[in-house]
Amino acid sequence: MDSNSPPLASTKKRISPPISWGLGLANKSVKVILLGQPGVGKSALAVRFATKRFIGEYDCTTDRIYRVDNHLGSSWEIADPPGFPPTSAEPKLRWADAIVLVYSVTDRVSFDETSRLRFLVSHARKGRKVPPVVLLVGNKADLSCSPGERMVSALEGQKRAKEIEAHAFHEISVRESVDQVTAVFMSILKLLSELPGQQPPTFRLRASTDGTINTLRREKESPPPSRRRFSISARGSLL
Repeated sequence: MDSNSPPLASTKKRISPPISWGLGLANKSVKVILLGQPGVGKSALAVRFATKRFIGEYDCTTDRIYRVDNHLGSSWEIADPPGFPPTSAEPKLRWADAIVLVYSVTDRVSFDETSRLRFLVSHARKGRKVPPVVLLVGNKADLSCSPGERMVSALEGQKRAKEIEAHAFHEISVRESVDQVTAVFMSILKLLSELPGQQPPTFRLRASTDGTINTLRREKESPPPSRRRFSISARGSLL
């Protein structure tokens, strides 16, 4: 393990049910699953959100769940299953309140695979009293400034988000902007607070490449200062 990595927590945890959002967001644990090809930055996204640090190298064969307390006024459980498509995804998809599909704007194959993931997402939505919210996230936007690096345009990302009925689309740089990362999770809270299970899904473009999150932030929603706690469980902790 990298010397800068947070310590491993207990590897045993029972699956808890998705949130009943009619009860409100306060003191709830928001359950998120990250899906995408290896190397697109899923693990970096979770760790950046939890710690504000960027770590570029991870073991893509380990099944992890990141737990974060007292962040954006909520606690979080972020599942990061290995492999593609992840063989252990189905129980986690039933468990999740939000599904985040991640691709790299520098990798056309990772973008094309998001269409395949739509079938997993559609299956997860069936039989759920409150369907999960779905976000499409294009990562590595910082590399798009280099000639020949960008393979997927922001317009293509927006179009794909509509095709797969995602509730929101973001194009971000996990490496360069913690604000853009935070905006992804802020939009999850906002979408869940709008009770999407009782409304037809609508498409929203949020926090694209400039890191602006003012449209999502309200001063009255800012939580009081509190100590953030972060832990990791590994090796199939949700099974």
